Amino acid sequence: MAAVAASSLVLAACSGGDDSGGGDSDSFQIAYNGDGGHDAWVDAVSNQLRNNLDIDASGRSYATFDELRNDVVDRTITTAFRTGWQPDYPSIYNYLQPLYFTGAGSNDGDYSSEEFDDLMTQVSGAQEQAEAFSLQEQAQEVLLQDLPAIPLWYSNVAAVAALDVENVSFTWQNLPDYVSISKPEGGPITVDGSQPQNPLVPSATNETGGGNVIDNLWEGLVRYESDGTAVNAVAESITSEDNLTWTVVIKDGQQFADGTPVTASSFVDAWNYGAVGSNAQLNSYFYYPIAGFDEAQADEADGLSGLTVVDDSTFTIELNQPEASFPDRLGYSAFYPLPATAFDDLEAFGRNPIGNGVYRLAGPDAWEDDVRISLVPNENYVGDVVPANDGITFTFYTNLDAAYTDVQAGNLDVLKTVPDSALTTYETDENVQSFNVPGSVFQSFTIPFSLEHFGDDEEGRLRRQAISLAINREEITDAIFNGSRTPARDFSSPVMPGYNDALEGSDVLEFDPERAKDLWEQANEINPWNG
Repeated sequence: MAAVAASSLVLAACSGGDDSGGGDSDSFQIAYNGDGGHDAWVDAVSNQLRNNLDIDASGRSYATFDELRNDVVDRTITTAFRTGWQPDYPSIYNYLQPLYFTGAGSNDGDYSSEEFDDLMTQVSGAQEQAEAFSLQEQAQEVLLQDLPAIPLWYSNVAAVAALDVENVSFTWQNLPDYVSISKPEGGPITVDGSQPQNPLVPSATNETGGGNVIDNLWEGLVRYESDGTAVNAVAESITSEDNLTWTVVIKDGQQFADGTPVTASSFVDAWNYGAVGSNAQLNSYFYYPIAGFDEAQADEADGLSGLTVVDDSTFTIELNQPEASFPDRLGYSAFYPLPATAFDDLEAFGRNPIGNGVYRLAGPDAWEDDVRISLVPNENYVGDVVPANDGITFTFYTNLDAAYTDVQAGNLDVLKTVPDSALTTYETDENVQSFNVPGSVFQSFTIPFSLEHFGDDEEGRLRRQAISLAINREEITDAIFNGSRTPARDFSSPVMPGYNDALEGSDVLEFDPERAKDLWEQANEINPWNG
């Protein structure tokens, strides 16, 4: 009952989401996808901004994640918008570089800072872990001044499984360890998913709906254990004498699901395609450490000059600068291989992809739009991972409450995110298995620099800091999320190596309504807010 009462306090005077129109210069809106269970916290944040800054603030609901992302990617969105990040490999660097480096594929707010970019470039070239951690902290301190996004909280894994499902565990990415999950009677497992935004091509997919499928269809040079440890997978070895030029040797007998061999060219051709700017691949920024990236992005070359095929099982990678930890990132999907036939028609290939991983598509009609994608074990897989089930069916949901009901009824085996409506009850629900463990998902909302009053100037910085200080994160995480979220202290996650909860400038993430109002008034002296 305490949680219900607190929630009522947080949500008092909330008007709810508004799904019509865009934002005006005299109002502040946060766009979110209505199919993701975000209504309550957006309403709560909006209410706090109204109460503490005396401005018109509200939510703007999109029906689906796809619709929201389309406006974000097309830069047609005219409001702030909710953002979340699930790291691609276990490093704070992978929270910072993709989201905030100038021109990076997931830099949806178009943030640009020479100081931040320079620090991140130094991080990538750091030879010692301590040096990298120190530089990352300095880069985060720049972000805490500029606030390209407003950090909110870190998400725990709050998940449920049907009662008859066995061996359910979760990875460092907050995802079910799909290959380990089983049922006593055998057969495939059913898990929640969402309609992929793009064809299932590794270099073109940077959202979870497609990414979760791709990671089960492919295997990279390295793969990540459940705890985030990188181990060689397709690679027999990845070695360097100077951390500048790396030699990759592929294990014997590697093949795609159609039986064709995985060769050095399978990697080199895929990466070259992904790096060329005119190919517009969303993950192209992952290739930036490799020599020739700038030329490929500018379409002055048809690939990366730093990649050289030595023979069918060997290729070399020349970097722009020495990077001791470079092999650790080679398990991310942007570095997966492609068969030569993929380049005949990549869009068609993306509908029926052929990977080299533990699973393959169940057939040519395995992807049913807005319904499901079905995978079965890949009989041509030659790696070390042995699936404990007979396949995975990703069932697409636009409503988490419906998914939760399906788990209770035994119609869905695993739901990786409990809906807000069940957060106070799921751990005592006798109809499900419950899970609540620390996770790596970072939640925020991004304020595009194109919005009036929020540009890259003193007014914009003052307003961003005021908004952050006007939010009582602890109240929201307790009242709405029942303690399944932790108020953010940075732009990453507490489970990442090098995490620091006492960064200089992190006081801007504390609740201080008086300071918030003062900063807002300082911004009004520069350019009045008319709301």
